Amino acid sequence: MQKASTRLCDVEYQTKLAALIPWDKGAPVINGPGVYGASPGKDFLYLIPTVGERPICFSAEKLPPGLLLEKESGMIKGKAEQKGEHEVLLKAENKHGKTEKALKLIIADNALALSPPLGWNSWNCYRSKIDDSKIRSIANGMLSSGLAARGYAYVNMDSGWQSKRRGGKYNSIVPKDEFPDMKALCDHIHSLGLKAGIYSGPYVVPWGTDGCGTSSGLWDTNFSRAGEGRYVGVNKHEHEDISQWAAWGIDYFKYDWAETDMILTERMSTELKKSSRDIVFSITTNVNIKDAAKVKELVNLWRSNEDTGPEWKSVLKNGFNNQQWNHVIGPGHWFDLDMTAILPRDGKHLTPNELISCISCWMMRPSPILIDCEPGKLDDFTLRLLCNEEIIAINQDILGRPAASILHNESWDIQLKPLSDGNYALGFFNLGGEAALAPKIDLSCFGLKEGFRARDLWNRQELGEIEKDFVLGVEARCAKVFKIFMS
Repeated sequence: MQKASTRLCDVEYQTKLAALIPWDKGAPVINGPGVYGASPGKDFLYLIPTVGERPICFSAEKLPPGLLLEKESGMIKGKAEQKGEHEVLLKAENKHGKTEKALKLIIADNALALSPPLGWNSWNCYRSKIDDSKIRSIANGMLSSGLAARGYAYVNMDSGWQSKRRGGKYNSIVPKDEFPDMKALCDHIHSLGLKAGIYSGPYVVPWGTDGCGTSSGLWDTNFSRAGEGRYVGVNKHEHEDISQWAAWGIDYFKYDWAETDMILTERMSTELKKSSRDIVFSITTNVNIKDAAKVKELVNLWRSNEDTGPEWKSVLKNGFNNQQWNHVIGPGHWFDLDMTAILPRDGKHLTPNELISCISCWMMRPSPILIDCEPGKLDDFTLRLLCNEEIIAINQDILGRPAASILHNESWDIQLKPLSDGNYALGFFNLGGEAALAPKIDLSCFGLKEGFRARDLWNRQELGEIEKDFVLGVEARCAKVFKIFMS
C-alpha cells in the first residue's frame, strides 16, 4: 500500500475542496442517513435524496404498511400504520445505471430527528422581511441547486411571519398579510418533498417581530422579563398555536426566549407530542447545562449560545468549547451550533478558510446545518462547501456520536468522531492567524492502530497508509477533515 509522504517540503497547507459533482447528471447515487424516524398514524414524507440525471425510477422493498413510494419523484408518503423497525431497501435507476441503499425506518413515538436536520433558515438572509413569495423561491431553489439531492430538507421561516392578532378556528397567531395562505405555502413545500418550519417564542412579543407570541396578557411573574414586550404572559397559547401549525402542515418548530427554562419547554413539548402531526422541536438560546438530562428528554435540538454572525470570533465562540454537552448528544437530541453565517452582513464576512473551518466544525460536532443564503444564488465555492456528500455523511452518521477534542489550546482544536462503520472522522482546526504544522498526536492512545489508512474528505482523495510521523499543515483559521479506516 502506498504511504503518505512525511517530508516537510511536501506538506500541503491548503484545504482543497473537490469539484462539485453535478446533482442532475450521470448515474444515480442515493444520499442521506441510513435511518429515518416517524410516528405511527401521522403524515409521513421522505424525499429520497438522490443525485443523477432525471428521469430516475425509484423503488423500495419492504416499506411498512401505510407507506407508498412515488416512483417518479422518489417521495415516500402516507401514514405508517403501526410501530416497528423496518429494513427498507431503496433503489434508483436511470439510463446511466442503478444503485441501492439500505434505510432503517423506525416507526415509534419520539423517533424524530434521528440525524441532525439539514435545511435553510430565513433569519440571517432576510431578518423579519419574509413573505410567501420569498419562501416559495427558497423551496424551489433547494431543488434546483442540488441541496435537496444531498439531504437538505427543511425550509424554515424564522421570526417575521406573525401579525399582531390572534384568530381563526384555533384562536392562534394570525400570519401577516404577506402570508395570505399558510396551508397553501406548506403544501407547495411538501409537493417538492421538503419540510416546512416556523418560529415563535413564549413572550407576548417574540424576538424579531412586533407580532404575537405564544402567550398574551399581563406579565406572568414566575418568569423573568427581557425587555419591553419581551415577557411571558399569564395566558398561554401552546395548544392553540400547535393545533393551527399542524393543520397548516408545519414540520419543524423553533421556540426562542432568553431564559430557556424547562417549565415552558415541557409545556410546549407536551403539546407537540399530542399533536396530530410530527413536528421537530428546537429551543434557543440559553439552555443551562444543569438541565442537560431534561432537555434531552423534551426536545430534539437546543442551543446554549448566541446567534452565529459572519465573524471569526463568533465561529470560535459557538463552534468550540461545548463538550460538556457530549453525554446528551445523539440520535433525536442535538446540540445546535446555530445557523451558518455564510452571508456577509454589516460589512463583515467570513473568509473562505473561516467558512471551511465553520462548516467542518458543524459537520463534525454534529450540529444541525441550517444555511442562511439563497439556494438559487450559490457560487461554486459555496456549493462545494455545502454539497460534499462525504462531509455530509460524517454529520449524518447514524451512530450520532459527537466529536471530542483530543487536543485543544488557543492555536489548535483536534477532534475525533467515532462512526457507525467502526471507523473515525478526524478533524484538524488551525485556530490561529498563520499557517502552521499541526501538533503531532499519538492516536494509539485512543485505540487506533499504527499504520491506518486515511482519506481527505474535503478533497475526496485517498492518502494511503499514514505513518506515525506524518506531518500535516493547515492554513490559518482553516480545517482539514479525514476519514480514518481501521482495517
